[in-house]
Amino acid sequence: MSFVGHTRDLAAARRELKTRRLLVVGGAPDADRTAFLDAVAREVADEAGLPVYRFRVADAVSEACRGGFVVHPCVVVVDGVSAETADGIPAGTADGIPAGTADGIPAGAADGIPAGAADGSPLAALISAFAGSESFLLVGSRDAREDAAALPSDRCADGWALLARAAVHCDRGDPRAAGPLLRRAVEAHQVAGDRRGEAWAVFLYGRMCRLRGRAEDARRLLHAARERFRAVGETPGEAWAVGELARLATRSGVPDPDALAEARRLHERAGDRRGAAWAHLWWTVARADEPGFPWQEEFANVQGRFHEVSDRLGTAWTLHHHALTLARTDGTDGVDGTDGTGGTGETGGTGGTGGTDERRREADRLFEGALALFEEADCPHGRAWTMLEYALRSPAHRFLNGEWAAEIRHVFHGIGDEAGEAWVDLAEAGPSPGGEPPYELACRYPAALLDTLGWTEGGEPLIPRAARDTQPEPRPGFTRPCDRDRPDDSRAHVRLTLLDDVPVPDMPARIALQVVPGPEHPWSTAPLPPLTARATSLGHAEIDPAHGVPADGAEFRFTPHRPGSHRLRFTVEDSATGTVLQQVEAQIDVVPSDPGPHRPTAPAPRPSARRA
Repeated sequence: MSFVGHTRDLAAARRELKTRRLLVVGGAPDADRTAFLDAVAREVADEAGLPVYRFRVADAVSEACRGGFVVHPCVVVVDGVSAETADGIPAGTADGIPAGTADGIPAGAADGIPAGAADGSPLAALISAFAGSESFLLVGSRDAREDAAALPSDRCADGWALLARAAVHCDRGDPRAAGPLLRRAVEAHQVAGDRRGEAWAVFLYGRMCRLRGRAEDARRLLHAARERFRAVGETPGEAWAVGELARLATRSGVPDPDALAEARRLHERAGDRRGAAWAHLWWTVARADEPGFPWQEEFANVQGRFHEVSDRLGTAWTLHHHALTLARTDGTDGVDGTDGTGGTGETGGTGGTGGTDERRREADRLFEGALALFEEADCPHGRAWTMLEYALRSPAHRFLNGEWAAEIRHVFHGIGDEAGEAWVDLAEAGPSPGGEPPYELACRYPAALLDTLGWTEGGEPLIPRAARDTQPEPRPGFTRPCDRDRPDDSRAHVRLTLLDDVPVPDMPARIALQVVPGPEHPWSTAPLPPLTARATSLGHAEIDPAHGVPADGAEFRFTPHRPGSHRLRFTVEDSATGTVLQQVEAQIDVVPSDPGPHRPTAPAPRPSARRA
């Protein structure tokens, strides 16, 4: 690790890497350095029979490595890391070893730990993550930004690499891309018999469901993940699951700061400083709008925590929420401007209009800092929300750019966030005369959350903080405006019910289908006609029988062949005419079966299929 490699030093680099298992490379143009890294990695990997994984620099990469690669020997190449020195290569010294990692560093390697490791550089975070591991780490150091992407080599990627890639997609705010990776990760961990890996896969499934607004699926999976973490003694995982469950409460508009405080305590008990920083942030956000809460001090503390663990994404969200609070409170920070009543008048405790203007300038500075960090971390979700809030709180900024709404909408669209686009539409349109939220928001968010939507005197929306925690899809069966003139009582609905708990691969689960007519529907007072319900699996699963008769109580057996999200389609037809009356789809998440000898003793919550 004290060796500095150049393209002419392939043989020396190979020997150094095999001896120390850690190598920092610099001092060459990008293309030369990348080719050099690839050559070293391939030689070592071919001789040792190990897989190779390539990463571009990203904030999540050190934690991804910490979570997986360090326990599965392989060769990991990370290029584009800033060394934060003039020549791109840090000076060797042992002074920068982070607390708690020195004992695990291989003999003879401590002299190569770069200075500044305690200062939170990405290079130091990577080296800390690999300290004591059996994997080979090659780092290409430079001072530039590159897109965050995790690309496995032509060798088969293992479950931990797939989990790392899925986590990066979730961090970026693009959960759509995480699903296929998680399905492959679960299969890989099951083949390997890795119960710890399976627990993390279930957790990430739950996190993905929370991001997509599927609260019940997320709650079931996160509870299951928490029990699996307990069964294998994975305390950091249990803390993350507790924190995600607490964040689910914000979707209803009622945050649970006590649960977030418990998650923070669990992280600290497990020695997970990064997890503790995130739990501290969400606890602060949950309480930021409370009268008298010292949010200025807490946001500063959280920012310091993220700096210690070199987490730019966490720092970006801290700046975002700090700026949002500054822009909305105008002096009531719970420390030096509170009047004891929690009021938010224009003349706060900082000295009337001048103080308010100063706070708004400070909020602008924080928004700009958050934007820069979100761009560096390649997080379009955070960038879009920061652009939107910055434009709403800074009229001068908005008016300088006449296409501000189109630009923000474009960023949301790039990650498939239709809910984010709907908030931009609301910001452009202003409050409706009747005070009702537009359909595109009402069909995605709970009424309790939308009830917390406020408006400034200038007609700008005060969007609930929790709105940016999810990217919810439209709820099935939610009445569209064009259907409101048709009373619900006169319609018939298809109801699907999952009759068995916790679907697992290769085990049949029963699904009941009913046609439920409204009280004003003709079928409410007469027997159902001879309807036929056809069932179709849209994934790796079987469903039988292929047809059922709702009048006789149609029941189907759903047998998935792999864990993950499965889609089923049910088509109700009039048997006499062959007319399709209604077609509905259900999405069911299948939890991986536990290959270990012991199952968690706590019962898992009963899942519910999407109902039409």
